[in-house]
Amino acid sequence: VRGGERIALIGDNGTGKSTLIKMLMEEEYPDEGKIKFGPSVRIAYLPQIVTFDVPERNLVDTMLYSKRNITPQSARNRLAAFHFTGEDVFKSVSVLSGGELSRLKLCILMDEEVNLLILDEPTNHLDIDSREWLEDALEDYEGTLIFVSHDRYFVNKFATRVWELENGHIRDFPCGYEKYRSIKEKEAIAAPAPEKPKKERK
Repeated sequence: VRGGERIALIGDNGTGKSTLIKMLMEEEYPDEGKIKFGPSVRIAYLPQIVTFDVPERNLVDTMLYSKRNITPQSARNRLAAFHFTGEDVFKSVSVLSGGELSRLKLCILMDEEVNLLILDEPTNHLDIDSREWLEDALEDYEGTLIFVSHDRYFVNKFATRVWELENGHIRDFPCGYEKYRSIKEKEAIAAPAPEKPKKERK
């Protein structure tokens, strides 16, 4: 993977997409082989369901506890950049919607050091405003992106490369989603029809 690529990890449910992400995050380890990262890689991960350890804290305090060397004013400035303004920053995290939780998590994760962002079904649970905000944030992000998604619009918009996971193997398509679909359709037409099993005579 090279810097700046945007890779969609796709495949049917149960093919191992989440397992692969856990391996990248070193929460699980491969049975064989190795996953190697360059020395300058700084990873951030947005899970499918976002939770916080102390949801009773307000947004400013959550930022202060999550990031080192940040002042209250810097925390408020960062929150404002992620559309948390005014009295909203003193809300308890526990009252935030799913979209707001994702936005807060990204606010904490996305700083100048992060150059590999891993997203698991990022558009699930998002309302239209949060979805538009996420798309704007990703368009501005210049690092490498690896994301799992069943959202064809989202994949088509962001993927510059597709990894198809099937039967324990990744098939690499160095192209956008539309071209990937075109390749798959041509393969389906060219593939021979499966033979019908012959009935055995008694």
